Amino acid sequence: MYIINQSNKRLGVFYEDNYFVYDMKGKEGEDKIRMNFESSALLKILLDKGILEAEKINMDFKKYGVKRDKIVDIGTVFGADGRISIGVLPADENRVACVLVGFHKEDKDISIVLRPKKAAVFSTLILKYLLDNIEKEVKK
Repeated sequence: MYIINQSNKRLGVFYEDNYFVYDMKGKEGEDKIRMNFESSALLKILLDKGILEAEKINMDFKKYGVKRDKIVDIGTVFGADGRISIGVLPADENRVACVLVGFHKEDKDISIVLRPKKAAVFSTLILKYLLDNIEKEVKK
């Protein structure tokens, strides 16, 4: 299932052959990264942390005028054939703080920027797949 499915960008997750498959298409190309159950659970937690950090940055900017000039690194999760990193882009007068999701596979990097609300939908989608497959994974 995809949360973004346009001609120039795509982001989604599906379950296939005992792996969670994350599919992304961005300006830099497209790729898929497979992760096991535990890695996907960690990715969901880091994504939630990124959403909360983005909202805090937005509040600090709107309420107090605090500007940040660096990307906040939330973390990286390693999968079977690559890694996914989560970061937060700072807010300014022209945009809100957003969650940066990056796919890294060997020498190829692809990233997509999500507003916090769209990132929350992606996190919920991951949770749905985790809950759907929890019995199978816990019994292993």
